[in-house]
Amino acid sequence: MIFLINNGGYTIERGYLGKAEQYNDIATWAYADLPRVLRRDTTARSFVVKTTADLAEALSAPDDTLIFIEAVMDPYDAPAAIMASSNTGADIDYGPRGPQHRDTSNSGRPESPTRNSGAARRRLG
Repeated sequence: MIFLINNGGYTIERGYLGKAEQYNDIATWAYADLPRVLRRDTTARSFVVKTTADLAEALSAPDDTLIFIEAVMDPYDAPAAIMASSNTGADIDYGPRGPQHRDTSNSGRPESPTRNSGAARRRLG
């Protein structure tokens, strides 16, 4: 029996740096089809479970072959301390110049000293 936990991304990183940032998401894929991807003629049974009833059904399947269970979890299903950390870990790792403090008002890019800078324009010309 193989369990694949599908929480849609990097849950620890969501609490650590960027709870709703797209870079913490992963592409949606048909993970329950993995046994067939690895072996086309497999007899494995695959399940996608979203509720305890789904899980109970998957666990009651005959165990005469591989059972693959994709457990779909909430993207924010993590200990409260992690989800409430509000970039504390990022502050420790990256310090005050880290990505959690970047000005992203410029299309998601950090402000460039040569762009939108009066001093830079005066020096250039």
